[in-house]
Amino acid sequence: VNDDLSVSYGSHKSERSLTSAAAAIEAEATSVQVAYSMGGASIKIAETSGDNINYSSGTNKDATTVALSLAF
Repeated sequence: VNDDLSVSYGSHKSERSLTSAAAAIEAEATSVQVAYSMGGASIKIAETSGDNINYSSGTNKDATTVALSLAF
């Protein structure tokens, strides 16, 4: 966005079938990240969502990560 603020988005899909007779299960993950820097300090926030994690139906996970970095 500018020298101090950045925004990014990531998406990943993967399909797995254990046998030819079994239905394939698709795992999907998406993430949005925002980072802001000011001098020697920066804060980073990521919101991540995953569906069918470990290729198991109904195993959905959401997570929020916040990080603060300070340089001296």
